[in-house]
Amino acid sequence: MNRNLKLRYLVPALIAVVTIIYGVVISSINTRDNLRDSNRVTHSRNVLLTLQDTLRYSLDLETGQRGFVIVGEDAYLEPYFSALKKVDDKLAQLADLTKDNSDQQLRIGKIQEVVEQRKSSLAKAIEARRGGGLDAAATQVRIGGGKAQMDRIRQLIDEMKDEELTLLDKRQGKLEASLRRTNLTVAVTGLVAITAGIVGATLLLMFLSARDREERLRIEKEKAEDADRAKSDFLAMMSHEIRTPMNAILGFGELLHDVVETPQEKHFASAILTSGNALLSLINDILDLSKIEAGKLDITPEVVVVTRFAENLETLFSFRAAEKGLSYTIRVAPNVPQRLSFDALRLRQVLVNLIGNAIKFSREGFVHVTISAGPVEPDDGVKLIIEVTDTGIGISDEQISEIFRPFYQVDSHQGRQFQGTGLGLSISRRLVEAMEGEITVESEFGKGSVFRVFLPTRISRRSEETHSSLAEAGASPVDFNLLKPAKILVVDDVPMNRDLIKNYLASSHHSVFEADNGEQAVAVCQKIRPDLVLMDIRMPAMDGREALALLRSREETRHIPLIAVTASSLLNSQAELKAMFDSFADKPINRSKLFLELSKFIPAAEVAAVLPEIQTPYELHSLDPVSAGRDWTELLAALDDLHESVWPDLVKLVPAQATMKFASRLSDLAQQHSCPLLSDHARQLLAAAEMMDFAEAGRLLKSFPEIIAALRASHA
Repeated sequence: MNRNLKLRYLVPALIAVVTIIYGVVISSINTRDNLRDSNRVTHSRNVLLTLQDTLRYSLDLETGQRGFVIVGEDAYLEPYFSALKKVDDKLAQLADLTKDNSDQQLRIGKIQEVVEQRKSSLAKAIEARRGGGLDAAATQVRIGGGKAQMDRIRQLIDEMKDEELTLLDKRQGKLEASLRRTNLTVAVTGLVAITAGIVGATLLLMFLSARDREERLRIEKEKAEDADRAKSDFLAMMSHEIRTPMNAILGFGELLHDVVETPQEKHFASAILTSGNALLSLINDILDLSKIEAGKLDITPEVVVVTRFAENLETLFSFRAAEKGLSYTIRVAPNVPQRLSFDALRLRQVLVNLIGNAIKFSREGFVHVTISAGPVEPDDGVKLIIEVTDTGIGISDEQISEIFRPFYQVDSHQGRQFQGTGLGLSISRRLVEAMEGEITVESEFGKGSVFRVFLPTRISRRSEETHSSLAEAGASPVDFNLLKPAKILVVDDVPMNRDLIKNYLASSHHSVFEADNGEQAVAVCQKIRPDLVLMDIRMPAMDGREALALLRSREETRHIPLIAVTASSLLNSQAELKAMFDSFADKPINRSKLFLELSKFIPAAEVAAVLPEIQTPYELHSLDPVSAGRDWTELLAALDDLHESVWPDLVKLVPAQATMKFASRLSDLAQQHSCPLLSDHARQLLAAAEMMDFAEAGRLLKSFPEIIAALRASHA
């Protein structure tokens, strides 16, 4: 913009700003003076009111004393005794209010002197009435000078009133003048502000009209970015809406596959499940891409045992590789630390895509995955290096730079032969970049490809392990009767979703109740006290969040476990729901996922009957040489407390969620006191509970007293 034009805008704007600042400063000064003068006016009025009260209480002295003198009953002295204290209080209040006025202070001293004389005369008359009767009291009243004293009190109070009225008139006049000045300043400042606003609006219009082409291009760019974000939000919302009916399609398809008998019917049901899962995968890819573009993708590191992570991936693709006659292996190098901290769910998503592509595009040969690690850094950081090597169709040099572009496929011929959306590699690269890593590719057309993922991770010294990424490995058959009979409330406004859960549990010994909104859910919970609630979030009348708050606010229902079951997780609310509810499961939900959630809160059925007895107790030699002979006093005290308060209920039922918390508590104690024996026991117990191995978890719980005994035997 032209410099002279800018100065022409700036000068009047600067004048207006200075004028407004001046007006604000003057208004502030006048307001301060107004407050001061107002306080002074209020002060004078308080003095006048106190003077009036002083006179009134002085008269109350006379009234109370006169009634007693005439009648002779002590009840008539109540006003007298009450007025004695109040007169003194008011005189003290007057002294404090007029401490900055010497003339008034002098008058108050005289009033106090006369009041004391009057109080003495009244007291003498009262005593005379008690001792000598009415005649003696009358004589004392005549010689006491009561009228003269009261006249003197009235005179002094009137003088003080005149003084305060004079001050009040002056202060009110000054206050009115100050208010007029303030109003004038505010009016002028407001006029200037309005004028400045008009001038500013005019200047703004001139400024906008004078913008050059570069500024207009910047606005167009912002509009394009806003449109792109709106598109991503729309895709996320649509994905959520599509997943709701997908829950019924996949769920009832799974049920149908289990009940049909003929091979043809099995084939039809399998086709429904296969197509449904393919559609769900597409929806998830589109959603992930939209979340990445909208900047709403969260990375959540967790402690992962790398060997188990690799075993899960190997199991996941072994059948598909065997079907195509491919050699499929996953090797973990010896230099990889046992436990690393990274977002296992997102890395698994990347590797599922890379390994899936390698198997899909390989007709023969092998798919080999190698997991290795770089050198350990001083802060326990270590770079994880994952190579996926295949003998597939390969990628030409001119196309290798395009494969990470969204919706891109190598060429139309192969796009028809190998179906897909072209989103997987684009999402994989963005996920790796979101985890501050890097993904590269080397390929030779017709001979195969090597994809490498370089991911910064951190060595974990904790014994806890999270299996959230492993829970989705497959949908192996589950038996809900392995869990103790329970009352389960299903809350969902879609009847098909409720029917799906009912049919999953139809052949089990569990009792299923229904509610189609939050209000009904609260009423049912108060009536039947269910053992667990599966709560949808988006419902009419009262949604899941409101129902949760109401149930948590009532003593009789606050203990009921609440699991959020919703498709809203796709709208980036998963972290919020996990923090609010006891657990979370997104839709579509299958048998395995449902069993996993239920087993967190419903204990195993008759676990004690199937638990093997402990064959070999923990002996002293179970402790390492460094630990033997150490002072375990503090640790043993903590373990004894857990053994008495928590362990008895756990060993009877082996509930998964409570057992995991117990194992985590043991792990913290082991780390705090550097006890390898306890650390190993806690690690095994946590792993068994997370994998829902109730027999192993129960066996380890039963061995807990042996751990305490071994530590006590080695106690120094």
